Amino acid sequence: MFTVRKAFIIIAIVLLAVASLGCGAAFNLGRFTAEEVVSQSFEVSGTPHAIVETFNGDIDVVIGADNTVKADVTKRGAGSTQAAAQDDLRNIQVNMTQDKDTIHIIARRTNQAFNIGNSGARAEVQVPAGAVLELRSSNGHLDVNGATGDVTARTSNGRIQITGSTGRLDLDTSNGSIEVKSDSASVTAQTSNGRIIFTGALAQGDHSFRSSNGKITLTLPASASFRVNADTSNGRVTSDFSVKPSGGSDEKHLLGTVGENPNISIEAHTSNSNIEIRQAK
Repeated sequence: MFTVRKAFIIIAIVLLAVASLGCGAAFNLGRFTAEEVVSQSFEVSGTPHAIVETFNGDIDVVIGADNTVKADVTKRGAGSTQAAAQDDLRNIQVNMTQDKDTIHIIARRTNQAFNIGNSGARAEVQVPAGAVLELRSSNGHLDVNGATGDVTARTSNGRIQITGSTGRLDLDTSNGSIEVKSDSASVTAQTSNGRIIFTGALAQGDHSFRSSNGKITLTLPASASFRVNADTSNGRVTSDFSVKPSGGSDEKHLLGTVGENPNISIEAHTSNSNIEIRQAK
């Protein structure tokens, strides 16, 4: 029997096909893939500022031993045949440029085709200690290991993991966890669907940890002093620290201070999980 539901499905298919013809879209199931690596190095004299943008791929950053920024970008073409996947590599353009101590490492698709498949680009970058980083990927993990400086990291679907960075950390993912290990960092971390874990010591100033659907765990030195405002809609807030309440606290909301004259302020908010503030062992 021809039902209303079937009619809507047929209409949707027709409209999708028409739209595809109109914009030259390519429905690439990506059963086959091909890869090509693009590499480049840049000498810097001061503190480098590395800007890395990819799509459908991870970004991994580590610390090197010299004043050089090195990048390996792996392009990944996709297609319904191996030949088509190899051809698709031409649709991925990698540009690496230097303006004094600012390095741009950018991977993008060059055509307007609507590509459904496995094409993308991932980047492996080596930077000097203290480098300032801006990292962006539409679908990929962002991992930073080592003593970098400020880090701005954005991804739509993937985790963000920062280990050893100091300075300002501005981290945002839509669907993924955020994990930070640092002995001196100023942190703003936000995810829609994922947990947030911080381990280490926070720098003086304001810090924010927000997740819509994920647990927030902060592990701080036993000697830490801080102001805290933590709440959850569906969960509990617990603390290993003795918190002097400043009003309105219950199992879902913790508002108060730890220690005398704290110069650190912590905001922690989640909707559907717990918040735990732990003392490091």
